[in-house]
Amino acid sequence: MPDGESPHERAKQVLANAETCTLATVAPDGRPEAATVRFVADDTLDVYITTESTYRKYHNMTQNPSVALVVDGRYNLQLEGTASEIHDRTVDWFKRQYTETYGQSEYLTDDDSVFFRVTTDWARLLVDGSFPPAFEMVIGDGEADPHGST
Repeated sequence: MPDGESPHERAKQVLANAETCTLATVAPDGRPEAATVRFVADDTLDVYITTESTYRKYHNMTQNPSVALVVDGRYNLQLEGTASEIHDRTVDWFKRQYTETYGQSEYLTDDDSVFFRVTTDWARLLVDGSFPPAFEMVIGDGEADPHGST
């Protein structure tokens, strides 16, 4: 990396500095759906979000937990992983982090609010605007297809 930071540290900075990301889920009929969401992240690059149980992304993630996220910043960060509903202490941690970052939100207290962790199993940073773009792998193998297809 030009400034001596590891790709993991740079990815953490992208997550810390961004206010929103694009979350891609899969509808029951197989169509992709995308939504802009606010989030918080931990040091392992897992991402935490809230949504309403009436929203389509909730239904999508409960039917097919495979998701992808893109976080725009000085560098674009692409993440893929598995969404799982969180409860109890993890929700309490999420609510504190979210409130520190964004302030109070009815999404934290609404009866329909549901909370998810996206456990990241693949991540890469796009580090320049050239074509094709240069990238640095953060999690996973840049030579391998993260989806396991040939």
